[in-house]
Amino acid sequence: TQGCEKSQHCTHGRKMHHCKVVKIERVENYHLYKLYEMKKAQIKACLGPKTRASLSGSTNQHQGLGASLDPSINEFRLFHGTERSIARSIIAAHGFDERCASLGGLYGAGTYFADCACKSQQYAVPHQDETFTMLISRVTMGGAYPTTRQHVDQRRPPDNPDTPGRPFDSIFALSGRANGGKQQHNEYVVFASAQAYPEYLITYTLG
Repeated sequence: TQGCEKSQHCTHGRKMHHCKVVKIERVENYHLYKLYEMKKAQIKACLGPKTRASLSGSTNQHQGLGASLDPSINEFRLFHGTERSIARSIIAAHGFDERCASLGGLYGAGTYFADCACKSQQYAVPHQDETFTMLISRVTMGGAYPTTRQHVDQRRPPDNPDTPGRPFDSIFALSGRANGGKQQHNEYVVFASAQAYPEYLITYTLG
């Protein structure tokens, strides 16, 4: 798991230093992966050269876990914390579903990911056996909107001036810049289910 560089200020970061991985399971879902690959191809075809630049301040991690990532469309492996039953029975089987997202989310009604496990740990729910579940997912951010503000009550990213009539593909909240400089961790938000593929289920304890 990825620790938190600000662990002295992050309660969950300190907890993750005592994390013990119990089990790692790879999700094998051909249908979901095919949808993800098709969405990647669509985004790549729509992006112009201005929008293919890498996200400043983001972390391209976990390259050794499997198939390589495509930096030209800002593809990452990122964490997502949730309940075990949701991770196994819903997300791994049917994918992420932004229709379930809250309009009250700071950066809109999308699916949220992080490059620090401690951020995703905030949303992980302990099971009866005191283990937690976290997903490592492939996420295609495409042309991401580097936000500095909040996007409450919004269901999609802002319009992209480089692709008239088409919004940005995602929202990127950079630590120290987003939310008026109050953002503590990088957050990655997508608004289309096919932009994320749940690749690994991680079962762990916090010591």
